[in-house]
Amino acid sequence: GLMGKLDGIIVDDTQAKLEGPWQFSTAHTKYLGTSYQHDGASSDGESLATFTADLPEPGQYEVRLAYTPNKNRASNVSVTVVHAEGPETVSVDQRKAPPIDGLFISLGKFEFGDVGTLTVSNKGADGYVIVDGAQWVPVK
Repeated sequence: GLMGKLDGIIVDDTQAKLEGPWQFSTAHTKYLGTSYQHDGASSDGESLATFTADLPEPGQYEVRLAYTPNKNRASNVSVTVVHAEGPETVSVDQRKAPPIDGLFISLGKFEFGDVGTLTVSNKGADGYVIVDGAQWVPVK
């Protein structure tokens, strides 16, 4: 995929720490790296994907999640960003096309030390949960 031209620090799903069942897919045409993964629409809270970025310097970063949209996706994917002040959970509607480059949605801007983490959970999700990647973009 499209790893080369993107800003900031990209963590692909293949670099994430995956817990519970995930399945590789390339059914959707646009994704980061070689594939993306889904949880089989089990919504049991067993599938977790943790993305960890080593940041070049402490400061404020916009955190983005990459996913492939479809009407069978969950509209309420739980994504927890762990930043300098603690964890914050954001809900993502993966039925909608991602607004940034057709790949990413912004989860917000947060302060970080030298490491950024986000975790995607399928707990209580109302459809397929997708993990394709995460991005930390320094806020100028």
